[in-house]
Amino acid sequence: MLIEHWAHRFFELAPEALVVLSVDGQIRQANAAWCRLVGWPLEATRHSAFRDFVHPEDLPLVDAQLKALAGPGGHSDFTFRWRGQDGTWKPFFWAVAAAPDADEFYCAVRLPTPTVEQALQRSEQNFRRLIDTAPEGIFVHSNSRFVYANPTLLKALGYDDASELIGQPIWSIVHPDDLDVVRQRVRDAVSGELAPLKEIRYLRRDGTWYDAESVGLPVEFDGEKSVVVMSRDVTERKRAQTQLLQNDRMVLAGTLAAGVGHEINNPLTYVMANLDSAMEALARLGGALSEAVPDGPGTVAWSTTLRETEGLLKEAQEGASRVRNIVRDLRFISRQDEERLEAVDVREPLDFSINMASSALRHRARLIKQYEPVPLIHADASRLGQVFLNLLVNAAQAIPEGNSEAHHVTVRVHPAPAGCVAVEVTDSGGGIPANVLPRIFDPFFTTKPVGQGTGLGLAICHSLIRNLGGDITVQSEVGRGTTFTVILPPAPEKPVVATPVAPAPAPPTERKGQVLVIDDEPPVGRSLARIIGPRHQVTLMGSGEEALAAFSAGKSYDAVFCDLMMPGLSGMDLYEKIRVSSPELSRRFIFITGGSYTARARQFLEGVPNRQLEKPFDVQLIHQFLGEVLDTH
Repeated sequence: MLIEHWAHRFFELAPEALVVLSVDGQIRQANAAWCRLVGWPLEATRHSAFRDFVHPEDLPLVDAQLKALAGPGGHSDFTFRWRGQDGTWKPFFWAVAAAPDADEFYCAVRLPTPTVEQALQRSEQNFRRLIDTAPEGIFVHSNSRFVYANPTLLKALGYDDASELIGQPIWSIVHPDDLDVVRQRVRDAVSGELAPLKEIRYLRRDGTWYDAESVGLPVEFDGEKSVVVMSRDVTERKRAQTQLLQNDRMVLAGTLAAGVGHEINNPLTYVMANLDSAMEALARLGGALSEAVPDGPGTVAWSTTLRETEGLLKEAQEGASRVRNIVRDLRFISRQDEERLEAVDVREPLDFSINMASSALRHRARLIKQYEPVPLIHADASRLGQVFLNLLVNAAQAIPEGNSEAHHVTVRVHPAPAGCVAVEVTDSGGGIPANVLPRIFDPFFTTKPVGQGTGLGLAICHSLIRNLGGDITVQSEVGRGTTFTVILPPAPEKPVVATPVAPAPAPPTERKGQVLVIDDEPPVGRSLARIIGPRHQVTLMGSGEEALAAFSAGKSYDAVFCDLMMPGLSGMDLYEKIRVSSPELSRRFIFITGGSYTARARQFLEGVPNRQLEKPFDVQLIHQFLGEVLDTH
C-alpha cells in the first residue's frame, strides 16, 4: 500500500503531463500538469469519451495507433490535435504505452518539439514577413539585376508588383547624375565591402525622383553572390530641414531689418532736423539780405544763389523722406512676435508691398492701382505684407525687362461675398501652363532655374492666408497673363460707440520749461534741442545712468524726452525706477523710439500711458507733446 501511495503522489506531482486511458476510450485519470497543458479541469474530462476531444481529421491516426498497442508491453509516439476549453485546437505529442494487463494505456503528453527543418521554415517565414512589412525600401540584386524587392520599395517607386522589377537592371531606378557613384558602390559591395550610408536619388516609374539614404551589404542569395540594399525616403525630412532653414533666414532678415532700421533712424533724425533748420536759416538769411544788400544789375546775384541752395536742400529733404519711408516699411518684415490679428485697412500693407517691389516692377511693367471702398479685414498686417510682396515680385518676374510700357501689373481691391475683401494681382506676362497650375501652391515646387527659387514662396503665402481664415486662388492662360486672388475675412463688428470729434492740435504752449533730452546719440539730442527752441531751457544727457544720477541728486524737469533703447540703463529701466521714486515725474516722460522693438519694448510701450515720438521726428508733434506735458504740470 505504501508503494501505491507514493506512486499516486508521484503521478499527481509530476511536472510532465500524465494521463491514463481505458481501452474503451475513456479518460480514467490525469494529473495537474496535464490539466494545465490541455486547458481542461480534471472534473470536466474524467470518465469522458477520449475521442470527443480529438480533431476529427486526426481520429483515424489515433484509432490506428491505439489499435496497434492492444497487446501488452506495446508503445508508440504520435502527434494529434486536442480541443481546448476555448474551442481551439492545439497539437500535442503523445508517448503511449500499454499496461501489462492490456486494460489501459499510460500516456505522457507534451507540446511537440519542432524539427530543425520546421524551425528553419518558421524562421524564414518570420524573416520574410519582417522584410515585407519593413518601413524601409529593401531590394536584392545579383549581377546588377533585381532578384527581390519589398512592397515598401515598390510603393516608393510607383510599381504595382515585384514582377515589374525582377530581372531588370538596377540602374533603371537611379538618377542619371548619381549613376557613377552607385556603380562604384556596387563594385565595392560585390567585392565584399560595405557600401556605407549615402544619399542617393531614386527614379520613380513616372520619371520623378526622390532622395533616399541607402546602404548596401554583400550577401548570398539563392546560392549566388548578391547585394542587399536598404533605403529610406528622406524627402520629407529634407523638406522640413529646408523649411526650418528658410524660417531661420526669415528671422535673420527680420532681425537685420530691425537693426538696420534703428541704425539708419538715428543719423536720419538729425539729418532731417538739420535740413529743416538749414531751410529756416536760409529763409532768415534771405530776408536779412533783401534789406541789407540790393539784388540787381551790377550787384552780387545772391537771390539766385539762395534759390539754388534752397532747391538743393529741398531735394535733400525729399531724399531723406524717401529713406524714412523705406525704414518704416522695413518694420513689416522686422515684426518677430507672434501673429497679431486685428482690424486692418488692407490698403496699408498693400501699399507697403508696392513700395518694396517698386524696383522690381519699374523696368518691367506699369503699375495700375484700382482701389474700391472696402471694409476693414481681420488679419496681421505684417503677414499680409509678406504675401502681397511675394505676389508682386512674382508678377514682375513673369514679365521680361525692357518694354515696361507694353506690360502692366494691376492691383485691384474690391468687396467680395459675405463681407469679405478681395485683392487681385494681375500681370500681363507669359502665363502658367495648365499642367503646372495644380501644383503652383505645392511646397518646393518651382519652375525657376536652380538657385533662383526655393519653391516656398507661394506655399508660405497659401499657408498664411489659410491661417487667417481666407483663401488664395490663381487663374492663368499661356500668353494672356496670370491673376492671383486673395480673399480675406472682415473684421468682427464692434458695438457702435459715439466717437467725439478730436480737437485740433493745440498750438505750441507759450509756457517756458526745463526740458531734459536723454539720448545716447549726441547729434540726435542736439537736433531735438534745436527743434524745441530757445524758449525752453534744454539739458542734454547721453545715458540713462547720467539721468538717474541727476534725478537722485534732486534735479527735476518739466518734461523729459527719453530714448527707449539705450546701452546700459535703457529708457524702460530708467522709467521704472522713476515711476517708483517719483510718480509725478514719470508722467512727464515722452519716449523716443527708433523702430527697433524687442518683445519687451513692444509690451512696455503698449502698457504705459506716456506719449511716444518716432524717429525721424515730426516737428509739429514735438511741439504738441511738449505743450501738453507742460500745460498739465
